[in-house]
Amino acid sequence: MEIVVPTSWSDITVNQYQALTEIDRTKYKTYLGYTSAIIQVLCNIDNVNNLPLSAVNEIAPLISFLSKEPAKERIDGLEYNGINYNWIDSFNAITVGEAISIELPIELEELSVVLSYDVVLAVMLREEGKEFNSKEFNNNRELFGNLPITDVLGNILFFLNGGQ
Repeated sequence: MEIVVPTSWSDITVNQYQALTEIDRTKYKTYLGYTSAIIQVLCNIDNVNNLPLSAVNEIAPLISFLSKEPAKERIDGLEYNGINYNWIDSFNAITVGEAISIELPIELEELSVVLSYDVVLAVMLREEGKEFNSKEFNNNRELFGNLPITDVLGNILFFLNGGQ
């Protein structure tokens, strides 16, 4: 079994970041259980209980970057899969329909702030030269969930703080 281990925050996707925030350290009685849960998320392992203990011992030092905060740099745009994407110009430029597209899934799915990152991305990040299209919302949510968290975290936090 080949295991791909991220070695920096730039290797962590939005989806993985969201999943990491759901891991509650207090629910684990041992450090091994907690570390195994993190490895399961970061390495996309279906059943970490079948992983040899030696593998956990090898992986743990590689993910020590988690002890530091990820970069929160704001960027104007990014390229992903050969397509350029730009952020909406300003939080004040968002339309009522776009705001509803953000609020409705958050409310219906009872998402925390962090678990709403992919929702925010699906509305606030646009293919260059295109307007928001609600029919593409679910596709964009899935697509942008695979972006590196370091490419989007600064902008997400900016918008979630009301553009402050």
